[in-house]
Amino acid sequence: MILDRRSTPAMTLFSAIRVAFCALLLHKGRSALTSLGMVIGIATVIALVSAGTSAARRLDEVLEGVGKNLLIVRARPRSQGDFVQKQAELTDMDAERLRKELGHLLRGVAESQVIRRRVTSQGRGRSTQITGAVPDLQSIRNWKVPHGRWFTDDDMKKEAPVCLIGQAVRRDLFPHQTNPVGETLRIDGIEFRIIGVLGPKGKLPIGFDQDDQVFVPLTTLQTRLAGEKRLTVITCAARSAEVQEQAKAAMTRVLRARRQLKSNQPDEFEVSSVREISELAMTVAGAIQLLVVVIASVSLVVGGIGIMNILLASVAERTREIGIRMAVGATPGAVLVQFLLEGLVLALAGGILGILCGLALAIVLAVLCGWEVAIPSWSITLSVLVSAGTGVAFSLYPAIKASQLEPIVALRCE
Repeated sequence: MILDRRSTPAMTLFSAIRVAFCALLLHKGRSALTSLGMVIGIATVIALVSAGTSAARRLDEVLEGVGKNLLIVRARPRSQGDFVQKQAELTDMDAERLRKELGHLLRGVAESQVIRRRVTSQGRGRSTQITGAVPDLQSIRNWKVPHGRWFTDDDMKKEAPVCLIGQAVRRDLFPHQTNPVGETLRIDGIEFRIIGVLGPKGKLPIGFDQDDQVFVPLTTLQTRLAGEKRLTVITCAARSAEVQEQAKAAMTRVLRARRQLKSNQPDEFEVSSVREISELAMTVAGAIQLLVVVIASVSLVVGGIGIMNILLASVAERTREIGIRMAVGATPGAVLVQFLLEGLVLALAGGILGILCGLALAIVLAVLCGWEVAIPSWSITLSVLVSAGTGVAFSLYPAIKASQLEPIVALRCE
């Protein structure tokens, strides 16, 4: 029996909380299992919010490095009869037309062609992306060159066998050199001189590692490596975020006109913006977050039902104690508050443990994913409030049931 004989009939809040703790400690195992649902639910919410915040910050950093006002043109398959699909081609003429007609909307246009090859140097090698590009790509994509230089128009005219390497390529081919400018590597048996090392950029949301590539002049790639002039992508930069959508529509109009497409013919190309890609990534992430929140809510409900069950069992076990308290002057309100406090203490204990587990899980996820730990303070405050609300809500019925017991009937209970 948990009866504080030193308390007055109208128990102080401190005494009520102390009695609540004592009642729960009498059944440690049962109390721990009851709190498990709360722990799982709160830990999931904390870890999820942290992961979402960290991912959003990382995405902003990546997009800042890529360029938020970028517009990307890629070729799209076009119909040939009812069954055959032939890939449309982007050409230098497409890029030139965009430069000529949309200079007021675009601050830069850079065509590029991409292939994949194995590069070797000093007995080491790796398969990587080879990007043939024009000089303007550096400013459009915000590429930093901490060592060496970017290639020039003169390199383009001479089809020079020169290249810039990303950090991942540098680490594999030149693990003991931070500045391998002047060294050589081979692509398809052709020797290329390294004229620059690119600054780190990291992975894009789609998983592509921007540091795992080698840049060469576009003309060099087309004549010495690919053997054909077929552009992979045309990268454009809008002059500002305000004109990005206008520029996108104008690019579509200009390219359709150059290809003499009729109004009923589909585009042979696709114009997309980095902003759209980021919004799509955030939409998918939001949907996943919503799903996990629903699952976490189920855990909280299960935890709440557990609290209700343990308090109903407690009311049944402590019927005589309740009768004694009411016989010596405790009001139904005091009994109601006592059981509400027991549920609140149980829920808050589970909530606090859940917060600690969630923080630990958030740190582990951040380390595994390679991003900074970001835990909004509002998520912890919200978790405490949700825990308290769940505890009070699911304790209400047992507390009301206890407060409505008749003292005489309760005293007869053994």
